[in-house]
Amino acid sequence: MKTLLRETAGRAIMQKTYARLDLRRKLLLSFNIIPEHQEEYLNFMVNVFVPTLQRIGLVNAGVWHTAYGDYPARLIVFVAEDQETMEQALVSKTWKDAEVKLERYVRDYTRRVVAFQPGFQF
Repeated sequence: MKTLLRETAGRAIMQKTYARLDLRRKLLLSFNIIPEHQEEYLNFMVNVFVPTLQRIGLVNAGVWHTAYGDYPARLIVFVAEDQETMEQALVSKTWKDAEVKLERYVRDYTRRVVAFQPGFQF
């Protein structure tokens, strides 16, 4: 029951977040984690990468793990308050530095900005 309540609360929070944003674009990051760097990757994502992106206006909108198939193991999605915020974030030194650091822990990295659609996008 607690899991269901957390999941429902999480959906409600995301719906409120989406409702206040002028969503036009999603930033999709996909990659495979280098096995030898799994622990360092996790530390970096939780303590550095996501908080850094939040500071420049990018809101984490989802993280997916591929369990089967010939796809990248991770897909991480960020949205911004508006298109201008997304564009400014992606040309900032802060973003460039964070992206370079991320690439230390992953391979097969791709970054795409796509038109926003609710739900899963790849």
